[in-house]
Amino acid sequence: MSVTDLADSDVRSQPPLPGWAAFLCVSLMFFFLNLATFQTLGVVLFKMVAELSWSQTAAGSSFVFLGLACGLMSPLPALTIRKFGSRATLCIGSIVLAAGFWLCANGDTLVSFYIAMTMIGAGFSFSGTVPGVYLIAGWFEKYSSRAIGFYFMFGALGAAFGPPIVDWIVKELGWRGHWTAMAVVAGLLGVICLLLVRDRASDAAAGSKQNAAAGTPDAQSWTPRQAMMTRQFILVAAAMTGTMACVLTLSSMVIRHLVDHGATPTSAAFIFGILGLVATFVKAAAGWACEKIRPETIAAVGLLLQMIGNILFAFAASPAVQLLAAIAFGAGWGFTYVAGPVLLIRYFGRTVGPRILSGVWLATTLSAAGPLVAGLVADRWGSFTPIFYGLGGVMLVLALPVWLMRMPVFAATGGDAAAPQAGNTGTVLRNPA
Repeated sequence: MSVTDLADSDVRSQPPLPGWAAFLCVSLMFFFLNLATFQTLGVVLFKMVAELSWSQTAAGSSFVFLGLACGLMSPLPALTIRKFGSRATLCIGSIVLAAGFWLCANGDTLVSFYIAMTMIGAGFSFSGTVPGVYLIAGWFEKYSSRAIGFYFMFGALGAAFGPPIVDWIVKELGWRGHWTAMAVVAGLLGVICLLLVRDRASDAAAGSKQNAAAGTPDAQSWTPRQAMMTRQFILVAAAMTGTMACVLTLSSMVIRHLVDHGATPTSAAFIFGILGLVATFVKAAAGWACEKIRPETIAAVGLLLQMIGNILFAFAASPAVQLLAAIAFGAGWGFTYVAGPVLLIRYFGRTVGPRILSGVWLATTLSAAGPLVAGLVADRWGSFTPIFYGLGGVMLVLALPVWLMRMPVFAATGGDAAAPQAGNTGTVLRNPA
């Protein structure tokens, strides 16, 4: 290949203006989703419980409806992307979100609030990572890994800035005004996506040549069902589910655990804030790292760092140990969370990889059991310490097989298995028939 060819190839790897517009839209949407939902629901509930005389248990159950809807609805965006495109999928999500937020603003009963949370969870699925990663993988070629990393970073920034922003809105406009404002923003983002988002219309032949040159499987070779039957997909889903279980469980108990070990509530909140801040910026670095180092290695290192963070949190013997635990776990969270989607794209192509990400999010619904198990453990043994050892053990068990993963070998339906590429081993998927 000549110098001119190399230069032309590098230029082609840069997305055109519609690609940058799509990236901006999905990043803004993901920032908003994280700002307006899971991380800030507790801020609004504090005011709603006081005014509507709901019990804490009844109000807290809204998280269950939100989380289950988000996880169980996750396969649907892959279907709408295939039939109607990612722009329509994002717009559907915006409409459902706006309707859910509007119902929150105008409802007074727990039943209506639970319905609204279910709608918001569904809207999260349609507007979140499945269409976001699909668009980024389509428009960004050589630099899709780092673009995905920045995309997840923007979402994490929404989670970080969300609580103070929502607290200010609730103080100024009241909780009904807050939900109304969220409905308006969701609608506006839907309009922006309608105007600016476009799917990339690249021909299959060019994509096939590009995948072959990069050593990745042809995007047209795998069907979602075939991809989800491979050992590689199962391991990625397990790593992401374990990561989310750690995140949710730590979110529910770590401040109480640190206070039990001598920290003040303020210092414990500071430690948890450091954890989130580290994860936010590591997510951006992880995308870049996946272009320089095997993503399998990045994911495995992330799992090991989460293991170290959990073990250090179990001791929590001093502020220095608590800080190291937060840094280790935050970095591990960021590495694994980004490397998972990157691996799916690398293994199964830029079309199927993002679509089967919905299957990963469906699997992560199991992680919602983490806080419940932690509560049962604390009630039984009087401490959260055993749960940290358990989570650390799960991360350690997953790290080695994830690190050893290689490109899956595709076996065409009705034919013999394709020859494995040099240096790669993987699961050969036989014809089910």
